[in-house]
Amino acid sequence: MIRMKFDRTAIAGDVEILASNAYQGIPQLVAAPVSGTVVKAGTPLTAAGESTTGANAVGILLWDIDTAVNPNGTVVVQGIIDATKAQAHSGVSYADALYAALPGIIFRNNIGVQGETGATGATGATGAS
Repeated sequence: MIRMKFDRTAIAGDVEILASNAYQGIPQLVAAPVSGTVVKAGTPLTAAGESTTGANAVGILLWDIDTAVNPNGTVVVQGIIDATKAQAHSGVSYADALYAALPGIIFRNNIGVQGETGATGATGATGAS
């Protein structure tokens, strides 16, 4: 019998940035931030794993990552993101160029409100709702 040992390190708690269970994510090596070692869920990342708010984004970080412990993360490339929660948790304000760079992601700003859709990357909307 093989036994595996692992440690789980909590990083300021888990936050759920998804507004739907249906999403597509890809693995991403996350670059260490300028200050500290934690990159928070909701942070848009470039192909190099660096934080961005612009047209060079490849996806949105799904979970908090402590780059000193393990720099491997997942970026959402298709799905529905709770943009209000993601921006608040990550501390990153999404720019208009980000919505255009991620056409597979729908950014919802009004979770729980019936009849409104918020901003979507698919239509190039700006995030106002």
